[in-house]
Amino acid sequence: MDAKLWPAYILHSRPFQEDKLLLSLLLPEQGRISAVARRRSGKQHRALQPFQLFSVSLTGRSDLKTVKQLEESSAASQLSGKVLFSGLYLNELICRIWPADQPSDNLFALYQQALAALVQVQQQATGLESALRQFELALLDELGVLPDWSSDCYDRPLQADQHYSYVSEQGLVPVQQGWPGAMLLALAAEQWHVVGLLPVAKQLTRQLLAPLLGNKPLASRALFTSSDKA
Repeated sequence: MDAKLWPAYILHSRPFQEDKLLLSLLLPEQGRISAVARRRSGKQHRALQPFQLFSVSLTGRSDLKTVKQLEESSAASQLSGKVLFSGLYLNELICRIWPADQPSDNLFALYQQALAALVQVQQQATGLESALRQFELALLDELGVLPDWSSDCYDRPLQADQHYSYVSEQGLVPVQQGWPGAMLLALAAEQWHVVGLLPVAKQLTRQLLAPLLGNKPLASRALFTSSDKA
């Protein structure tokens, strides 16, 4: 990999050996990259913040790159409470389901849009659920696993008065009891103001994400549970 400067976000970091950190980085075009960086010392000794845009140069031809340069490009987005947990959820979701070193033309921009939406939620104290669902759906679409909302498994247009369930490798199947077609059509049109749409969207994204996440629980979801019990 060349040593050009790339904009990057730090999705996750953990200690690596005595004086290094293992970073999971999100870069334009490159997708999710694993890299080793030396711990900062002296005047540069500051925690590497999530939700902060950096400029980074990387070297190495293996899957594990080496950070040659890492500088802050802008201040970190200030998130707190459930909005902070939501940001950590986005980071963990990418780390868990986006294949390492799989390029993407859109993932970096989608993540930036999601962060901007979370900042707006922090300021306005509303819209958190729709911001999360929009990112989940966009991520699934980028992975190529989002169902076709325009037709059912028989290539028939979705009907507002019909009910559907989702079956893996088949798509949306007409059933007697399931998600109303009207809700799925509203979801396709991103009409988040429609009453009852957000629970349907959450059920759908949970079902679509489950096989990608496997049996290991998401640590960020436990933060929401702990905050509700506090």
